[in-house]
Amino acid sequence: MTEKDLWGTDNMKQQRQTRVALITGASGGMGQAIARRLHHEGLRVAVHYHQAQEKAQHLVEELSVNNAAKFQADLRQETEVKAMIASCVRHFGRLDILINNAGWTRYVPDHELEGLDNDLVQRTLELKVHAPLYCIRAARPYLAAHGTGSVVNITSVAGLAAKGSSIIYAAANAALSNLTRSMARALAPDIRVNAVAPGFVSTGWLWTQDPKAQQRVAENNYIQRVITPEEVAAAVYFLCAESPGITGEELVIDGGIGRLGVKPRPYQS
Repeated sequence: MTEKDLWGTDNMKQQRQTRVALITGASGGMGQAIARRLHHEGLRVAVHYHQAQEKAQHLVEELSVNNAAKFQADLRQETEVKAMIASCVRHFGRLDILINNAGWTRYVPDHELEGLDNDLVQRTLELKVHAPLYCIRAARPYLAAHGTGSVVNITSVAGLAAKGSSIIYAAANAALSNLTRSMARALAPDIRVNAVAPGFVSTGWLWTQDPKAQQRVAENNYIQRVITPEEVAAAVYFLCAESPGITGEELVIDGGIGRLGVKPRPYQS
C-alpha cells in the first residue's frame, strides 16, 4: 500500500507525524498561528523568516526543537529561495506541504494613485506573486515525491473585491488567486494547490488592532466579530491535510461579506 493510499485511512495520524510543512513568513501573527496548528496536529514545521530571527527562534523553541526548525531567506531572491528549500530538505529529509503565507502591505487610499510608489508596487508584487512562484518551483520535486504534496497560498478577499489596503495589494492577491488555479492544473495529480482568502484578521498589523476598525468590521459581517488567526490556521490545515479531494479551490474566510454583501442594518421607523 502506498503513502497515497494510507492518507485516507486510520494511519493518517502516523503519516502526519512524518510529514514536513514549510511556512513562509512564519514569524508573523498569521504565520505563527498556522505553525502552531500544524505542529499541534503532529506535523514537523519549517519556520521561514527574513529578518525577524528572534521571533522565529522563539517560535521554534515553543513548538519543539526536535520537530521544528527555522530557515532564513529573502523570498524576493530566487537563489535564496532555492537554498532555503534545499536546507529544509537536508534537515528534515523531506518536504510535503508548502504554505505561501509571506506578504507585505502599506495603506494607500484608492484615489491617491501617486501614493503607489515604485517601492510599494515592486515589493508587494514580489512577495505576493514572485515569491510563491519561486517557492513552488523550488519545492516541486520534493512535494511530488510521495504523490501527496500540498500547497496552500494565503491570498486575501482584497483580491476578490478589488479593494483593500491599496489597489496594488488587491491586484497582487488577485494574481495569486489566478496562480493558485493555474498551478493546480499544472502540478496535478501529485501536488494539490489551494488558497485561503482571509478578510479582516487581527494580526500584527497596527491598523487591524484598532478597536474602531474592528467594530466596523463586526457590524458589517454576519458573525459580528473579526476573524482570528487561529480560524485561518484551521482552514489551512483542512486544505493541506484533511481534504485530499480538493484542489484549485480558494476558501474565503470573511464572516460572509463576500458572498452575502454587507449586513443590512435593522429597519427603524
